[in-house]
Amino acid sequence: MGWTSYHATYYKKGTVDRKTECDAYFIEGLNAGYYRVLKSALVGSVYYAAIETLKRYGEERDENGNRIIEDIPENERKVWAAVFLTSVDNRDYVNFAYKDMDETVGPCEDKCPAAILNLLSPTDNEWAIAWRKRCRKNIEARKNPNALSNLPIGATIRFTNWKGETVELYKHPTAYQFKRPFWYNSGNNTYIPAKRIPKDYEVISA
Repeated sequence: MGWTSYHATYYKKGTVDRKTECDAYFIEGLNAGYYRVLKSALVGSVYYAAIETLKRYGEERDENGNRIIEDIPENERKVWAAVFLTSVDNRDYVNFAYKDMDETVGPCEDKCPAAILNLLSPTDNEWAIAWRKRCRKNIEARKNPNALSNLPIGATIRFTNWKGETVELYKHPTAYQFKRPFWYNSGNNTYIPAKRIPKDYEVISA
């Protein structure tokens, strides 16, 4: 699906409260009563949630032949993962946008916290299974003391880029427009986003 944009309802610390906006998608409006948010989290700008479905179409039909919506018995309810991309533009009246997905489409975003993964029902959907495995793998990788996010300020790494050039970066403390530490190349006065650093980097000093 594409992106949906509107003027946000919920705010926190002077900006849109992305997590609450996404929670509201399931518990307010047309979806009210159909879902329960068991746990949710915002990782960067991506919203992850364990969602329990409460209602379904039953076998009985109304006078117009439409299937009647019924409550799902508690022992039959399924819990699945929602993944929303989010964007905020505080300069515009239409200041919040989201792109909603679920685990069965195999989202590229795979930083779902373990506390949410642990609540999900078993599934035989291959895309969901693969996505859950990627999330678990990323959780384990973040426990590595040499993971980029775990290296201390001042740490230096080295790798070979796609041009065959050797690149050395050091972890620079928060400065300038950056709200968190970043990887800096003092040789050419540039920085490289962590997502562009290959996984086979070498830690020179930490």
